[in-house]
Amino acid sequence: MICCRLQISVQTARAVYWSLLFLCGMAPLQAEETDLKILPAAPAEQEVGQGWRIVPQGALTLPDHAPDADGKQVLITGLSGIAWLGEDRYASVLDNSNRLLLFRVSLSQVGKPLEVRSLSIVTLAEAHDYEDLVACPTETALAYEKKPPHAPSGDTHRTAFEAVFICDEDNPAIRIFSLADGNLLGTVPLPPLLSSRRDNRGLESLAIDPDHSHLWTANEEALAEDGPLATVTAGTVVRLVRLPMPLPAGGSEKLKPAAQERHHYQAAYKVDPPHRFVRVFGGEPLSGLSALVSLGNGQLLALERSGGPGLPPFANRIFIVDTTEAVDVSKIQSDLHSQEECFARKRLLWADSLGVNLEGFCLGPTLADGNRALIAIADNGGIATPNQLVGLQLVSPPKPHSRAVVGAACAIIAISLLLGRMSSVATRRLTNP
Repeated sequence: MICCRLQISVQTARAVYWSLLFLCGMAPLQAEETDLKILPAAPAEQEVGQGWRIVPQGALTLPDHAPDADGKQVLITGLSGIAWLGEDRYASVLDNSNRLLLFRVSLSQVGKPLEVRSLSIVTLAEAHDYEDLVACPTETALAYEKKPPHAPSGDTHRTAFEAVFICDEDNPAIRIFSLADGNLLGTVPLPPLLSSRRDNRGLESLAIDPDHSHLWTANEEALAEDGPLATVTAGTVVRLVRLPMPLPAGGSEKLKPAAQERHHYQAAYKVDPPHRFVRVFGGEPLSGLSALVSLGNGQLLALERSGGPGLPPFANRIFIVDTTEAVDVSKIQSDLHSQEECFARKRLLWADSLGVNLEGFCLGPTLADGNRALIAIADNGGIATPNQLVGLQLVSPPKPHSRAVVGAACAIIAISLLLGRMSSVATRRLTNP
């Protein structure tokens, strides 16, 4: 009788063992071990940017003035866009001007801005309605450069220099400027359709892939051919435009396979309607795409900003966007707002009515816990609010455990439980014949 019960338990243990290994992907299910037929489950749509989170960390007010190259104090107003230049160095551009602000920021271990220092103004070679900027790698700047700069006397090698891409919405255009002297180094070709932007609703955002293979830009609200502007009850549809960057010889070999597909691409993106507000004065609300950050592999962070003639005057929203399965809409020349099946998927990560006008944001350094700092910038908005840096922490998804490790652990636990039960049954039978 004991042998019979032990035999049944061993068969049960074998079935459980092989089932666990199969479910964990470690081994195929053997036909002779069970009569069950495993049917494939219907694939579930995965959540966009699963696991990503944003945690606010506080704000810091910026000074009102900074010196230019001649020592003249320049009023800091109309800040629009921010770029991380490495270490503790950042840059922001002043819209409707020819000025760029350089500064350093000290962050806490969790990404809270603690101190801003070493502010200076760079005078750019041209004045435009600049909206966003991103650091330009040296190799890329060299590829776009109009003419090689003069090397210092006795230096036979090109010295390293710094540059930024800056987009403006009055032409529209993306230009490359030297941070050392503000000289124009070159321009980035754009799709002709972007020229049909509405007044003050053109190129507002700029981002670059982590491997520097592509630039991303977008119009703030819908192009004239694509659909209406945002209204009180409806959002607007814009184009996320991916532009391939020139690479040095052999540079593409260092890219991941997904990044080697280097061509012009556009995705349709639906901006949410304006936030709710209590009307105080006349006027129409607005809602548009204010800034982008690239996480690589077709994933973006999108900063949406809405304004209304009331309280609160501004609202800010950050979404994670997945373009990997979005249809390329570059050949769709009109009525993009009606192509709902083409819209890129997005998920809200953070929203807040801070009472400030967030104009841009950028990834910063890696923090003590391995997450990334995310620094946003708010200008005075012409309503006497201060220029501010807003610190956020971008929390990355937890790394998944190895299927092999999980499967082995499950199998060991299951067998241990069954063997313990078998031993208990055998002991009771022997002591109580």
